[in-house]
Amino acid sequence: MQLSVIIVNYRAYNYLALCLFSVELAARGLACEIWVVDNESDPLQLLPLQQHFPKVNWLINSENIGFAKANNQAILLSKGEYILFLNPDTMLPENTFKQGLQYLSKHIGVGAIGVQMINLSGQFLPESKRAFPSLWASFTKLTGLWRVFPGSSFLNHYALGEMGKTGIHAIEVLAGAFMMVRATLVKSLGGFDEQFFMYGEDIDLSKRITDAGYAIHYLGCLKIIHCKGASGPYTQHRDYHFYHSMQLFVRKYQSRYGGAIGLVLLMPAIRIIAILSGWKSKLKTLGFTTKRSTISAPYLDLEMHTIEAIMAEMDEKPPIGWLVYKAWKIYMG
Repeated sequence: MQLSVIIVNYRAYNYLALCLFSVELAARGLACEIWVVDNESDPLQLLPLQQHFPKVNWLINSENIGFAKANNQAILLSKGEYILFLNPDTMLPENTFKQGLQYLSKHIGVGAIGVQMINLSGQFLPESKRAFPSLWASFTKLTGLWRVFPGSSFLNHYALGEMGKTGIHAIEVLAGAFMMVRATLVKSLGGFDEQFFMYGEDIDLSKRITDAGYAIHYLGCLKIIHCKGASGPYTQHRDYHFYHSMQLFVRKYQSRYGGAIGLVLLMPAIRIIAILSGWKSKLKTLGFTTKRSTISAPYLDLEMHTIEAIMAEMDEKPPIGWLVYKAWKIYMG
């Protein structure tokens, strides 16, 4: 088995259907298995997908056990030489798997790879390539200073703004939305750290991969769509997990943040930021926010050749995401 694709789903069935269409296309000609771990599963929404994608291996959880733990469930059962952790709100061109596997097979010192991600508007997502979150990088990220000079290595080091988005680069951190890794490596590391319910687990795994002596490479020549936010809008509950994960991360790697003294300073700062974020979330509930594009039309009416035509749009010039989205709306009726 060459590749195991692992997708953790949480209330994103419409997106998941489109994702699986593109995954099956990308898997053609490969020895590939697909695992979907469905957290807090809804049988009524899941059944049509199970019928439409009979080759997919489904792991059903009655409750939401989190991203890290759900991925680890599938890791234990996977048989591929390589594992791809993939979000359900992504779509891939047909060459993605083949080119990713070829790269890893040729570069034995590389433990994991990521790709260039764009949103539905065709905009580059900066989390595609990241540095380890140092104090300064975290400050410029959380305060928004990176937006002033997005190409600066000083003000936007966390998103490696100085590195071209279309090139191939050695980086420190990949996004869990697309992370292709060597199976023996990730299994030897014990998979994701289950202390992290959601958020931060991809940074932690990236850190442990590099600590194990392997490089992480960003392949800007490969491009996928990542819709983002498919599991629902940001809420206080999600904010809690985000900032709780931040605290867990700082404690785990406190030597990188000034040790015990750093903890004394950072923990209150994180709590203050969390409170401010909570106020922002309350404003969102009052309507002071932009509306996120969603895919809610019936998805099982799509034919395979239609998906192939849509995916071909991803090789065209921007705004790729907009073209794909419009194509979905046209074909979905």
